[in-house]
Amino acid sequence: MSSVDGCYNAVRQSLPATSPGTRAWKSDENTLFSPLALYFRGDEFPTEKKGEKTMIGENGWLECTDQSDPNKNKQTPQKKTGILDGIRKIAKDMSRRTLPASKVSVGTHAAVSLDPREQSLLYCELEFNLTTALNMYISEELDKGHLSPDHLKRVSDEWHQKGRHKVVGFRYDLETQLELVSLHINDFSFYGRRQGNTTKIALLLNEMKTNARNMRVRTFCQPDTTVAKHLVDSQSLFNLINASASQQIALAEIARFFKLLIKS
Repeated sequence: MSSVDGCYNAVRQSLPATSPGTRAWKSDENTLFSPLALYFRGDEFPTEKKGEKTMIGENGWLECTDQSDPNKNKQTPQKKTGILDGIRKIAKDMSRRTLPASKVSVGTHAAVSLDPREQSLLYCELEFNLTTALNMYISEELDKGHLSPDHLKRVSDEWHQKGRHKVVGFRYDLETQLELVSLHINDFSFYGRRQGNTTKIALLLNEMKTNARNMRVRTFCQPDTTVAKHLVDSQSLFNLINASASQQIALAEIARFFKLLIKS
């Protein structure tokens, strides 16, 4: 057996076991717990309800798609206020905000509305859900036979050369996961409005790699515009990899947590 085949088989064997007598990892659909609501300690933390406007996913309010829905009722445009304005609009408007005295200002315009504790909660949840969604996505591509053993060995070798421990499945750090996806840009299945356009897919993956490096420097004083961009790009990535409904809901909760804090 070649070293490439050995690496490939090792990954398959590292995936969570589901046989009797073993402790299987909880499925994605059952891991909806989020600590964000607990932060408010009694204050109401609104959650997404069925029937509400889509916040996350294809044509969700986080990502501008520049595509109109032919079945959309013409009376709905007037409902553009409040939570449905979208994070993207906040990112554009943030530099024009006049900050209250209690808020922190970095430089001339960059507002920092979330304190370090709030940012630590937000980014812990964001990074966890991004890496979980990518782990699931790459695992599905492995099952489809789309994963290249050579590309996997390249990533695995670079990982071990840095002295890092073996991971379960594809639970590398965010940047490494994105690099593995980038290596398979012509092999993996992609979805949403970027489907079939490798240039746009590559641009988004590169943006997400930049975000991952930025998030890794945990200063916990990211400007509001940066946090908003990270959320918008994350939703675009979820569209690209067709993230599960539970992951989309989790991202929606993170976005709502952010909006509640900057409006407070």
